[in-house]
Amino acid sequence: MSKNTKNRLMSMGLLVASSTCFMLASQNPASADDQTEPKQAVVVTNNQQQTDTQNTNESVTVPTADQSSESDNATQTESDSPQTADSSAESATPTVSEPDSENSSATAEPATTTDSTTTTDAATKTDTTVSDSTDQPTSADSTPTTETSTTDNSEPGTAVTTTGEVSAQADTTASGVQAIPNAQTDQNKDGNSYTDLTVDNVNNSTDPALHPKGGLIYNAITDVTSFAAASVLYPLFASKFGSQLTSKFRTLLSPDRYDIDQTWKYLSSEYDSTATKEFYTAAKTWWETEAPKQDLAIPFADGSGTARGTYVAKKGSNKTVIYGQGWTTEPSWMGYISKVFYDMGYNVLMVYTEGQSSSDGNFINFGAKDKNDWVNWVNRVNEINGKDGEVILYGQSLGADLALEAAGTNEMPSNVKAVIADCGYSTIPSLLYSQYSGIGQKFDDLASKFGIKNNGNIPFLPFNKLLNSLNFWQKTFTGTSFDEASGLTAVQNSKLPTLFISTKDDTFIPDNQTETLYNLSASENKQLWILGGTVGGHASANNDVVDYMAHIEQFLKTVDSQNQNTDIKDKVLSV
Repeated sequence: MSKNTKNRLMSMGLLVASSTCFMLASQNPASADDQTEPKQAVVVTNNQQQTDTQNTNESVTVPTADQSSESDNATQTESDSPQTADSSAESATPTVSEPDSENSSATAEPATTTDSTTTTDAATKTDTTVSDSTDQPTSADSTPTTETSTTDNSEPGTAVTTTGEVSAQADTTASGVQAIPNAQTDQNKDGNSYTDLTVDNVNNSTDPALHPKGGLIYNAITDVTSFAAASVLYPLFASKFGSQLTSKFRTLLSPDRYDIDQTWKYLSSEYDSTATKEFYTAAKTWWETEAPKQDLAIPFADGSGTARGTYVAKKGSNKTVIYGQGWTTEPSWMGYISKVFYDMGYNVLMVYTEGQSSSDGNFINFGAKDKNDWVNWVNRVNEINGKDGEVILYGQSLGADLALEAAGTNEMPSNVKAVIADCGYSTIPSLLYSQYSGIGQKFDDLASKFGIKNNGNIPFLPFNKLLNSLNFWQKTFTGTSFDEASGLTAVQNSKLPTLFISTKDDTFIPDNQTETLYNLSASENKQLWILGGTVGGHASANNDVVDYMAHIEQFLKTVDSQNQNTDIKDKVLSV
């Protein structure tokens, strides 16, 4: 039985409600052999940074108005791949140091510019950096010009820098090659974009896919079916017992789910699977036999119990990464990934959310209350390393949103310097709808054969009613609404430098949700990196460990530089 087949069965099995079947589980990616066309990678940053990917795995980084205001002209080069487009124009060529593909802790140095122009070799591993003309998201209808510069290099780690705006819609060159689009923007805020959904705007929506209309009998029936389905589903994904049961069921269908070879097994050819294998094989041994683990605990911010975590001290370091737990993520798996930061010289504190692992609580609040606990975690770290020790907030999936939500609080200590959010969701309703619509599409395909228009709905389970019923149980058991755990709200409340990461093959939290978070982030130093090709599905960007470490280190260097400039300005003003 194939990996995809197993996971589809898993998803369908989990989300059976009475006689109506649907799913709320991740579909893991197919193997590299199942990918008929390589996907593009996109990186976006509002600071003109360089990063790296490979061949058809291009990255795009989008800076702020200060950098992009210098752009006036645009040209594009043709790509040998029908899915990619490299950029070239009369502009500055960045000089970069190349990450060592055989060393998992490789570092990419900041780009410097010279007055020359070259083009990229189609077979090289490249990143593209794109600068926004404003700090606000650009309209999807705008089609501004770009000014680009590219470098020619035959080794991995080459950077391609593009300065200026890029149309949010994909452009096409004269040769028919599709250009890399800018991150998509959700400005309408009416719930029709599907990545800015809230409970309220779904209820007020006129979109039949979100809020179908029906007669008296239909409404009476769907009130019952939706509440019954939610009563089955909610404990499966939000209760401590149910989520553990769900995780075990997933492992039953995919026994190798937490095998370390999952980190390199599905990497497509543009990625360095050998380096990944070496790194994570060593990371597993390190975590199980060598890592200096220490159990820590703090009281929940609301006083209802105890949050617990595992602290790994890096000798001689006062820098710490606080690592948020994903939904049902095993602590040991977090431990393997924690070596990414440990090797960069950071202490690592892995924190377990309320209702998961060893922390107290019977239900998961998805960050609505956990974000306040993170303030206590930072204070606990400061007790160990001092208040002058740098703290970085990091997480994958649910953990990414926890980090973003924590960064958006007013009480966060000033020594928290940045956020790294890997495959976070924009809002919980948006995440739920991305899963719901996948099943709805299957019913659409079936209905179309009989000439019936289904509008993406699951029969007798309209999304608005299902969402309201799930939210009812969330309020009942946690005292919080889904809308109180919103990554979209969090990024608009945080000015901290933020690196957003996702992959094109993530079918659980699609990369467009990460793009939306990036677009609406209030940070003046923000970057978006989306990996193309086959990486491993949800929460798998770290599988490309060489580039993962290089991107993170490069981002943190910009944070350090920004902080140093701020310190200098403060000293000058105080004289």
